[in-house]
Amino acid sequence: MIQLKTVLTLVATAALAACTTLGPNYQAPAANAPAAYRAAAPVAGAELQRDWWLMFGDAQLNALEAQALQASPTLAAAAARIGRARAVFGATQADELPRVEVGASETGLRTSAKSVTTPVLGGKAITFEGWQAGLQASLGWEIDLWGRVKREAEGAQAQLDASTLDAAAARVALTADVAAAYWQWRALADEATALQRLRDSRAKAFQVAQTRFDAGSSTMQDLERVRAELASADADVADLPRRQALVTNQIAALTGQAAAELQLQAPAALATPPQIRAGLPSELLQRRPDLAQSLAQLHAATAQVGIAEAAFYPSIHLTGSFGYQSKALGDLMSAPARLYSVGPSISLPVFEGGRNKANLAGAKAQVDESLATFRGRMLQALREVDDALAELQGRAAVVDAQNRTLASSSQALAVARSRYDKGAVSYLDVTEAERTPLATERALAQLHGAQWAATAQLVKALGGGWAASGG
Repeated sequence: MIQLKTVLTLVATAALAACTTLGPNYQAPAANAPAAYRAAAPVAGAELQRDWWLMFGDAQLNALEAQALQASPTLAAAAARIGRARAVFGATQADELPRVEVGASETGLRTSAKSVTTPVLGGKAITFEGWQAGLQASLGWEIDLWGRVKREAEGAQAQLDASTLDAAAARVALTADVAAAYWQWRALADEATALQRLRDSRAKAFQVAQTRFDAGSSTMQDLERVRAELASADADVADLPRRQALVTNQIAALTGQAAAELQLQAPAALATPPQIRAGLPSELLQRRPDLAQSLAQLHAATAQVGIAEAAFYPSIHLTGSFGYQSKALGDLMSAPARLYSVGPSISLPVFEGGRNKANLAGAKAQVDESLATFRGRMLQALREVDDALAELQGRAAVVDAQNRTLASSSQALAVARSRYDKGAVSYLDVTEAERTPLATERALAQLHGAQWAATAQLVKALGGGWAASGG
């Protein structure tokens, strides 16, 4: 029988040996971010907050974002993944503690009088009935000589962090996508107004052209040219409901509701979006939850290397039990009925067919893959910010040129109307002068929509107000 001092010696030795933790300790890799973005980022501008959409003061957008955060299946799935990771982490932590079980039993036994053991037992059957109860402390406790249990807890914690960051990244993507779809819907409403004005102008031009043709003062070529322009405008007007329906369906899906339930009211026309401070590329690691998630996954993969290395070394478990056993229930809790067992068990891998080597190689390959994934995500994040900044700058230049076009063409239209009022030109000349300003108004509606879409893209690329300190 193993003496108590032997067990205590083993425990003390294990406590000293537990200082050894196999495998590399996790170290965050360098971000290798450039000093500045390729596109010129605005130095001044609004700072993104967690609920960044509130800065635009649009009550309808605020309601859509609140609906999306409450009803989105994507966020619900992310929350479930957090719960699952938290459960795994809790189970891993439990491996660091002894397991304690309490149980009781009543045992009945009778041997056969006709079995091969009967001559030894005097040709008689033996009947036994007894009671057993006790506290069983399965020291089921692994002495963590090589830090395997510690690495498992470390890896589970990293996976829990990754799940939490995955949910944060899903929130950023969802809120940015809702805003982008909503602003596209508003841009289509603005375009519909401009397009209807253009179509009405083409209809008047066709009436004038038809009258002139009937009077013999215009050619068939002139009439058919105006008819074609009217047909083109009619086609654009007819296609607009389809485009609006697709965007409406997208908003409904993002906010977790059926499209038939979604009611939107068109507010004032979109103006130029406000500037948002992009900051420095080196700040992205603190601003984007998907980058932090990638690092957490690298941390979890690093912990797996230590677990795989520990499989090459012996493991020691301490087990023990204490209780009472007696034939008579009345004697069950007496001192003579006590029983106990205690002792260590040691296992050492001798031959496992290369399994442990393969597992270690796989764990190291997973670290390499996770590191490459992080670097790829970092490059993609930098590109997304640069793309959004370039989009905003390019659209701003085009909007400026279109505004100058609108100003000049509107002046030309005013002159044409003045001359028409004086009888110097026909109304067809007025409708011709309307062509450019009306087409420019439609183009500006589309450009403003593109600017707001790029703003949503920049918000998403910058992490949507998330911050590593607690976003």
